[in-house]
Amino acid sequence: MARSSTFDDSQIFAAVGSLLVRDGNVTLQAIVAETGVSIGSLYHRFGSRETLLARTWLDAVEAFQLEFLAALESGGSDAGKRAALVTPRFCRTQRERAIVLACCRQEEFTSPDLPEDLLRSISGANHRAAAAICSYADNNAYPLEACRLGLVAFPLAAVRLYLPDQPVPESIDQYVGRAFLSAIQKRHSGI
Repeated sequence: MARSSTFDDSQIFAAVGSLLVRDGNVTLQAIVAETGVSIGSLYHRFGSRETLLARTWLDAVEAFQLEFLAALESGGSDAGKRAALVTPRFCRTQRERAIVLACCRQEEFTSPDLPEDLLRSISGANHRAAAAICSYADNNAYPLEACRLGLVAFPLAAVRLYLPDQPVPESIDQYVGRAFLSAIQKRHSGI
């Protein structure tokens, strides 16, 4: 009979984010020290350090996109601004996951040696968000580039001024909101 798990994956994923901030590196031994989960349990659950890192990245992307897509697809005249504000708010409410996304590139968490199903999940991770941004741009007659800048690039650049060393202050929200509005209004002002 199989034993039930004594840890939750989110506990391990949070430790990865914390270790990135503190040490700039993640080893299985450091995760063991941070969480108290045995190295055998980590290998049993994830199979390898590489799979653990990839699952950490995928978890962070999925958690962020859940909030981002809910805001962007909710409708209303302020859906885009609410979606842009997801980035700084996510950084405050889910700091460890945000650090994984804001401070590291996907390539740092993935390798071609991962299991095929995980590689497929990673490969498709951003497709729904990209499609939602395209739909938002089309539905509102905004230039796609303006939407990408206002929804993704500006919010990400703003939070990177703080992460991983400092918390993202609430005051940044007003700048992110203004940057989004400025990006989409550019076409109306002829700038």
